[in-house]
Amino acid sequence: MGRVKAVSIVYDRPTYSCGEWVSGRIVVELTDRTEVRVLKIHAKGEEYVRWTERHGTGKSRRTRVYTQQLRYFKHKYLVIGTDSSDEVTVLQEGIHEYPFSLVLPPTPPLPSSFKGTYGHVSYWMTAKLHRPLKLRIKTKEPFTVYNQVDINTPRLLEPHTAANEKTICCWCCASGPISLKAEVERMGYVAGESIKIFVEIENHSSRKVVPKAAIVKTIIFHAKTKKKTLSEVIIKTKGEPVLAGQKDSRNSMMLEIPELIPTLMNCSIIQMDYSIQVTVDIPRSMGLTVDLPIVIGTIPLHSYGGPASDFNNQYGMNYSNVNHGFPEGSAVEAGFQAANKSLGYYT
Repeated sequence: MGRVKAVSIVYDRPTYSCGEWVSGRIVVELTDRTEVRVLKIHAKGEEYVRWTERHGTGKSRRTRVYTQQLRYFKHKYLVIGTDSSDEVTVLQEGIHEYPFSLVLPPTPPLPSSFKGTYGHVSYWMTAKLHRPLKLRIKTKEPFTVYNQVDINTPRLLEPHTAANEKTICCWCCASGPISLKAEVERMGYVAGESIKIFVEIENHSSRKVVPKAAIVKTIIFHAKTKKKTLSEVIIKTKGEPVLAGQKDSRNSMMLEIPELIPTLMNCSIIQMDYSIQVTVDIPRSMGLTVDLPIVIGTIPLHSYGGPASDFNNQYGMNYSNVNHGFPEGSAVEAGFQAANKSLGYYT
Protein backbone atom coordinates (compact mmCIF):
# COMPACT_ATOMS: atom_id res chain seq x y z
CA MET A 1 0.00 0.00 0.00
CA GLY A 2 3.02 2.29 -0.24
CA ARG A 3 2.76 5.24 2.11
CA VAL A 4 -0.41 3.88 3.66
CA LYS A 5 0.70 1.32 6.22
CA ALA A 6 -2.79 0.41 7.47
CA VAL A 7 -6.47 1.42 7.42
CA SER A 8 -8.58 -0.13 10.17
CA ILE A 9 -12.00 0.18 11.81
CA VAL A 10 -12.15 0.08 15.63
CA TYR A 11 -15.55 -0.12 17.37
CA ASP A 12 -16.21 1.35 20.80
CA ARG A 13 -17.88 -1.93 21.81
CA PRO A 14 -18.53 -5.26 20.11
CA THR A 15 -22.35 -5.52 20.23
CA TYR A 16 -25.30 -3.25 19.46
CA SER A 17 -29.10 -3.38 19.34
CA CYS A 18 -31.91 -1.85 17.30
CA GLY A 19 -31.98 1.96 17.44
CA GLU A 20 -28.50 2.23 19.01
CA TRP A 21 -25.59 4.20 17.60
CA VAL A 22 -22.71 2.15 16.25
CA SER A 23 -19.66 4.20 17.10
CA GLY A 24 -15.91 3.95 16.81
CA ARG A 25 -13.07 5.34 14.75
CA ILE A 26 -11.25 4.83 11.49
CA VAL A 27 -7.49 4.62 11.99
CA VAL A 28 -5.20 5.56 9.10
CA GLU A 29 -1.48 4.91 9.60
CA LEU A 30 0.89 6.64 7.15
CA THR A 31 4.61 6.25 6.63
CA ASP A 32 4.92 9.54 4.70
CA ARG A 33 3.00 12.63 3.59
CA THR A 34 -0.02 11.44 1.56
CA GLU A 35 -2.69 13.05 -0.62
CA VAL A 36 -6.21 11.76 0.04
CA ARG A 37 -9.22 12.52 -2.12
CA VAL A 38 -11.96 10.65 -0.21
CA LEU A 39 -12.23 8.60 2.98
CA LYS A 40 -15.68 7.13 3.55
CA ILE A 41 -17.41 4.32 5.37
CA HIS A 42 -20.39 2.17 4.45
CA ALA A 43 -22.54 0.38 7.03
CA LYS A 44 -24.58 -2.56 5.81
CA GLY A 45 -26.84 -5.25 7.18
CA GLU A 46 -28.24 -8.20 5.30
CA GLU A 47 -29.87 -11.59 5.45
CA TYR A 48 -28.52 -14.04 2.87
CA VAL A 49 -29.08 -17.69 1.97
CA ARG A 50 -27.43 -19.90 -0.66
CA TRP A 51 -27.16 -23.59 -1.44
CA THR A 52 -26.79 -25.85 -4.48
CA GLU A 53 -28.65 -28.96 -5.57
CA ARG A 54 -28.01 -31.41 -8.40
CA HIS A 55 -30.86 -32.36 -10.69
CA GLY A 56 -31.17 -34.90 -13.51
CA THR A 57 -28.90 -37.76 -14.55
CA GLY A 58 -26.11 -38.37 -17.05
CA LYS A 59 -25.57 -35.59 -19.58
CA SER A 60 -28.70 -33.89 -18.31
CA ARG A 61 -27.27 -33.59 -14.81
CA ARG A 62 -27.20 -29.95 -13.74
CA THR A 63 -26.28 -28.05 -10.58
CA ARG A 64 -28.81 -25.43 -9.61
CA VAL A 65 -28.07 -22.58 -7.23
CA TYR A 66 -30.78 -21.41 -4.84
CA THR A 67 -30.14 -18.00 -3.32
CA GLN A 68 -31.93 -15.03 -1.83
CA GLN A 69 -30.82 -11.82 -0.18
CA LEU A 70 -32.58 -9.23 1.95
CA ARG A 71 -30.88 -5.89 2.64
CA TYR A 72 -31.82 -4.25 5.97
CA PHE A 73 -29.97 -0.98 5.53
CA LYS A 74 -27.09 0.69 3.74
CA HIS A 75 -25.59 3.91 5.17
CA LYS A 76 -22.77 6.00 3.72
CA TYR A 77 -20.70 8.48 5.73
CA LEU A 78 -18.00 10.74 4.25
CA VAL A 79 -15.07 11.40 6.56
CA ILE A 80 -12.79 13.25 4.14
CA GLY A 81 -13.73 14.92 0.86
CA THR A 82 -16.82 14.57 -1.33
CA ASP A 83 -17.79 12.22 -4.12
CA SER A 84 -18.36 15.13 -6.50
CA SER A 85 -15.00 16.87 -6.06
CA ASP A 86 -11.41 16.04 -7.05
CA GLU A 87 -9.93 18.22 -4.31
CA VAL A 88 -7.33 16.52 -2.13
CA THR A 89 -6.52 16.62 1.56
CA VAL A 90 -2.88 16.28 2.56
CA LEU A 91 -2.23 14.05 5.57
CA GLN A 92 1.13 14.04 7.31
CA GLU A 93 3.10 10.97 8.37
CA GLY A 94 1.74 9.25 11.48
CA ILE A 95 -1.53 7.87 12.85
CA HIS A 96 -4.79 9.68 12.06
CA GLU A 97 -8.04 8.77 13.85
CA TYR A 98 -11.52 9.76 12.64
CA PRO A 99 -14.53 9.10 14.93
CA PHE A 100 -17.83 7.95 13.43
CA SER A 101 -21.32 7.11 14.66
CA LEU A 102 -24.20 5.66 12.67
CA VAL A 103 -27.61 4.72 14.05
CA LEU A 104 -29.15 1.30 13.49
CA PRO A 105 -32.76 1.44 12.29
CA PRO A 106 -35.19 1.01 15.22
CA THR A 107 -37.92 -0.32 12.91
CA PRO A 108 -38.50 -2.75 11.47
CA PRO A 109 -36.67 -4.61 14.26
CA LEU A 110 -33.38 -6.16 13.20
CA PRO A 111 -32.67 -9.83 13.87
CA SER A 112 -29.61 -10.83 15.88
CA SER A 113 -26.41 -11.76 14.07
CA PHE A 114 -26.42 -15.37 12.97
CA LYS A 115 -24.34 -17.75 10.88
CA GLY A 116 -25.61 -21.10 9.65
CA THR A 117 -24.63 -23.75 7.13
CA TYR A 118 -26.56 -22.20 4.24
CA GLY A 119 -27.03 -18.59 5.27
CA HIS A 120 -26.29 -15.75 7.63
CA VAL A 121 -27.52 -12.52 9.18
CA SER A 122 -24.55 -10.16 9.02
CA TYR A 123 -23.70 -6.55 9.84
CA TRP A 124 -20.47 -4.79 8.93
CA MET A 125 -18.72 -1.56 8.05
CA THR A 126 -16.39 -0.94 5.15
CA ALA A 127 -13.83 1.90 5.02
CA LYS A 128 -12.58 3.05 1.62
CA LEU A 129 -9.59 5.34 1.09
CA HIS A 130 -9.28 6.99 -2.34
CA ARG A 131 -6.02 8.67 -3.46
CA PRO A 132 -5.26 10.46 -6.73
CA LEU A 133 -3.96 8.04 -9.40
CA LYS A 134 -3.64 5.22 -6.84
CA LEU A 135 -5.55 2.02 -6.20
CA ARG A 136 -8.36 2.30 -3.67
CA ILE A 137 -7.65 0.85 -0.23
CA LYS A 138 -10.57 -1.01 1.34
CA THR A 139 -11.07 -2.69 4.72
CA LYS A 140 -14.11 -4.47 6.15
CA GLU A 141 -14.95 -5.11 9.80
CA PRO A 142 -18.08 -6.92 11.09
CA PHE A 143 -19.99 -6.01 14.24
CA THR A 144 -22.59 -8.00 16.17
CA VAL A 145 -26.25 -7.09 16.55
CA TYR A 146 -27.68 -8.62 19.70
CA ASN A 147 -31.36 -8.19 20.52
CA GLN A 148 -32.99 -9.31 23.73
CA VAL A 149 -35.77 -11.91 23.63
CA ASP A 150 -38.08 -11.44 26.62
CA ILE A 151 -40.00 -14.55 27.70
CA ASN A 152 -42.25 -12.42 29.97
CA THR A 153 -44.94 -11.95 27.35
CA PRO A 154 -48.46 -13.36 27.71
CA ARG A 155 -48.15 -15.77 24.79
CA LEU A 156 -44.88 -17.26 26.04
CA LEU A 157 -46.22 -17.67 29.59
CA GLU A 158 -49.15 -19.82 28.51
CA PRO A 159 -49.05 -23.62 28.91
CA HIS A 160 -48.83 -25.57 25.68
CA THR A 161 -50.35 -28.97 24.99
CA ALA A 162 -50.21 -31.41 22.07
CA ALA A 163 -51.85 -34.80 21.59
CA ASN A 164 -51.73 -37.66 19.11
CA GLU A 165 -52.98 -41.22 18.74
CA LYS A 166 -52.29 -44.30 16.64
CA THR A 167 -53.44 -47.89 16.25
CA ILE A 168 -50.85 -50.64 15.67
CA CYS A 169 -51.67 -53.02 12.87
CA CYS A 170 -50.03 -56.42 12.46
CA TRP A 171 -51.07 -58.29 9.31
CA CYS A 172 -54.86 -58.51 9.47
CA CYS A 173 -55.09 -57.81 13.19
CA ALA A 174 -55.17 -54.47 14.94
CA SER A 175 -54.50 -53.92 18.62
CA GLY A 176 -56.03 -51.16 20.68
CA PRO A 177 -54.95 -47.55 20.19
CA ILE A 178 -52.09 -45.79 21.92
CA SER A 179 -52.72 -42.17 22.82
CA LEU A 180 -50.18 -39.54 23.88
CA LYS A 181 -50.76 -36.15 25.48
CA ALA A 182 -47.82 -33.91 26.40
CA GLU A 183 -47.76 -30.50 28.10
CA VAL A 184 -45.22 -27.89 29.18
CA GLU A 185 -45.95 -25.15 31.72
CA ARG A 186 -45.05 -22.35 29.30
CA MET A 187 -43.50 -21.70 25.90
CA GLY A 188 -40.68 -19.33 26.93
CA TYR A 189 -37.43 -20.40 28.62
CA VAL A 190 -33.81 -19.29 29.01
CA ALA A 191 -30.56 -21.27 29.08
CA GLY A 192 -29.96 -23.04 32.39
CA GLU A 193 -33.64 -23.61 33.13
CA SER A 194 -35.15 -27.10 33.36
CA ILE A 195 -38.27 -27.88 31.38
CA LYS A 196 -40.72 -30.25 33.04
CA ILE A 197 -42.73 -32.20 30.49
CA PHE A 198 -45.99 -33.74 31.67
CA VAL A 199 -46.90 -36.87 29.73
CA GLU A 200 -50.12 -38.88 29.73
CA ILE A 201 -50.14 -42.21 27.88
CA GLU A 202 -53.02 -44.63 27.37
CA ASN A 203 -51.61 -47.89 26.09
CA HIS A 204 -54.41 -50.14 24.86
CA SER A 205 -52.00 -52.16 22.73
CA SER A 206 -50.35 -55.49 23.52
CA ARG A 207 -46.85 -53.98 23.65
CA LYS A 208 -44.78 -52.16 26.28
CA VAL A 209 -44.03 -48.58 25.19
CA VAL A 210 -41.44 -46.07 26.38
CA PRO A 211 -41.80 -42.24 26.34
CA LYS A 212 -38.84 -40.10 25.30
CA ALA A 213 -38.32 -36.34 25.05
CA ALA A 214 -35.77 -34.13 23.29
CA ILE A 215 -35.04 -30.48 22.56
CA VAL A 216 -34.80 -30.12 18.79
CA LYS A 217 -33.36 -27.14 16.90
CA THR A 218 -34.71 -26.56 13.41
CA ILE A 219 -33.27 -24.09 10.89
CA ILE A 220 -35.11 -23.35 7.65
CA PHE A 221 -33.45 -21.42 4.83
CA HIS A 222 -35.85 -19.93 2.28
CA ALA A 223 -34.98 -19.06 -1.31
CA LYS A 224 -38.12 -17.87 -3.09
CA THR A 225 -40.28 -21.00 -3.52
CA LYS A 226 -37.56 -23.43 -2.32
CA LYS A 227 -36.44 -24.19 1.21
CA LYS A 228 -33.68 -26.12 2.96
CA THR A 229 -34.32 -27.59 6.42
CA LEU A 230 -31.76 -28.74 9.01
CA SER A 231 -32.72 -30.36 12.32
CA GLU A 232 -30.53 -31.21 15.30
CA VAL A 233 -31.28 -32.97 18.60
CA ILE A 234 -29.76 -30.81 21.37
CA ILE A 235 -30.47 -32.95 24.44
CA LYS A 236 -32.72 -35.94 25.15
CA THR A 237 -34.10 -38.04 28.02
CA LYS A 238 -36.25 -41.13 28.65
CA GLY A 239 -39.31 -41.71 30.84
CA GLU A 240 -40.74 -44.77 32.58
CA PRO A 241 -42.18 -47.60 30.43
CA VAL A 242 -45.93 -48.05 30.19
CA LEU A 243 -47.00 -51.68 30.07
CA ALA A 244 -49.57 -53.15 27.72
CA GLY A 245 -53.12 -52.26 28.67
CA GLN A 246 -52.07 -49.58 31.17
CA LYS A 247 -52.69 -45.85 31.50
CA ASP A 248 -50.02 -43.60 32.97
CA SER A 249 -50.94 -40.02 33.74
CA ARG A 250 -48.05 -39.40 36.19
CA ASN A 251 -45.16 -39.82 33.76
CA SER A 252 -42.99 -36.70 33.59
CA MET A 253 -39.55 -35.94 32.18
CA MET A 254 -37.03 -33.13 32.75
CA LEU A 255 -34.77 -31.47 30.21
CA GLU A 256 -32.12 -28.93 31.27
CA ILE A 257 -31.50 -26.29 28.64
CA PRO A 258 -27.80 -25.89 27.73
CA GLU A 259 -26.25 -22.69 26.36
CA LEU A 260 -28.06 -22.07 23.09
CA ILE A 261 -28.39 -19.31 20.55
CA PRO A 262 -31.78 -17.73 21.33
CA THR A 263 -34.68 -18.20 18.96
CA LEU A 264 -34.08 -16.08 15.88
CA MET A 265 -36.75 -13.38 15.64
CA ASN A 266 -37.77 -11.03 12.83
CA CYS A 267 -36.06 -12.96 10.04
CA SER A 268 -37.76 -13.32 6.68
CA ILE A 269 -35.64 -15.89 4.85
CA ILE A 270 -33.83 -17.65 7.71
CA GLN A 271 -35.76 -19.18 10.55
CA MET A 272 -34.31 -20.91 13.60
CA ASP A 273 -36.62 -22.26 16.27
CA TYR A 274 -36.75 -24.88 19.01
CA SER A 275 -39.28 -27.48 20.04
CA ILE A 276 -39.81 -30.22 22.61
CA GLN A 277 -40.30 -33.46 20.71
CA VAL A 278 -42.09 -36.12 22.77
CA THR A 279 -42.11 -39.63 21.32
CA VAL A 280 -43.60 -42.93 22.46
CA ASP A 281 -41.30 -45.73 21.28
CA ILE A 282 -43.32 -48.74 20.13
CA PRO A 283 -41.56 -52.05 19.44
CA ARG A 284 -41.74 -53.14 15.80
CA SER A 285 -43.65 -50.02 14.82
CA MET A 286 -43.17 -46.35 14.03
CA GLY A 287 -43.20 -44.20 17.14
CA LEU A 288 -45.97 -41.84 18.17
CA THR A 289 -44.74 -38.22 18.26
CA VAL A 290 -45.95 -34.74 19.22
CA ASP A 291 -44.08 -31.41 18.97
CA LEU A 292 -44.31 -28.57 21.48
CA PRO A 293 -42.76 -25.35 20.06
CA ILE A 294 -40.76 -23.31 22.59
CA VAL A 295 -38.87 -20.01 22.53
CA ILE A 296 -35.35 -19.74 23.94
CA GLY A 297 -34.96 -16.18 25.22
CA THR A 298 -32.44 -13.98 27.02
CA ILE A 299 -34.55 -12.23 29.69
CA PRO A 300 -35.56 -14.77 32.37
CA LEU A 301 -38.92 -15.12 34.03
CA HIS A 302 -39.80 -12.44 36.59
CA SER A 303 -42.84 -11.64 38.68
CA TYR A 304 -45.32 -9.14 37.36
CA GLY A 305 -44.79 -7.11 40.53
CA GLY A 306 -41.22 -6.41 39.46
CA PRO A 307 -39.96 -3.99 36.82
CA ALA A 308 -41.33 -4.69 33.39
CA SER A 309 -39.13 -5.16 30.35
CA ASP A 310 -41.53 -5.02 27.46
CA PHE A 311 -39.20 -5.87 24.60
CA ASN A 312 -42.19 -7.09 22.64
CA ASN A 313 -43.36 -3.50 22.32
CA GLN A 314 -39.89 -1.98 22.16
CA TYR A 315 -38.50 -4.24 19.47
CA GLY A 316 -41.66 -5.53 17.84
CA MET A 317 -40.84 -9.18 18.53
CA ASN A 318 -43.28 -11.36 16.65
CA TYR A 319 -43.96 -14.56 18.60
CA SER A 320 -47.08 -15.51 16.65
CA ASN A 321 -45.04 -17.47 14.09
CA VAL A 322 -43.34 -19.72 16.65
CA ASN A 323 -44.49 -23.07 15.32
CA HIS A 324 -43.65 -25.51 12.57
CA GLY A 325 -45.99 -24.03 9.99
CA PHE A 326 -43.97 -21.02 8.86
CA PRO A 327 -45.04 -19.41 5.60
CA GLU A 328 -42.72 -19.64 2.65
CA GLY A 329 -40.28 -16.75 2.50
CA SER A 330 -41.09 -15.77 5.89
CA ALA A 331 -30.09 -14.24 22.30
CA VAL A 332 -28.03 -14.34 28.44
CA GLU A 333 -25.29 -12.50 26.06
CA ALA A 334 -22.42 -14.80 27.01
CA GLY A 335 -24.43 -17.74 25.81
CA PHE A 336 -25.19 -15.99 22.57
CA GLN A 337 -21.53 -15.18 21.95
CA ALA A 338 -20.34 -18.66 22.95
CA ALA A 339 -22.88 -20.38 20.76
CA ASN A 340 -22.14 -18.14 17.77
CA LYS A 341 -18.42 -18.77 18.25
CA SER A 342 -19.04 -22.50 18.17
CA LEU A 343 -20.63 -21.97 14.77
CA GLY A 344 -17.52 -20.21 13.51
CA TYR A 345 -19.07 -16.75 13.76
CA TYR A 346 -17.22 -13.68 14.92
CA THR A 347 -17.50 -12.35 18.46
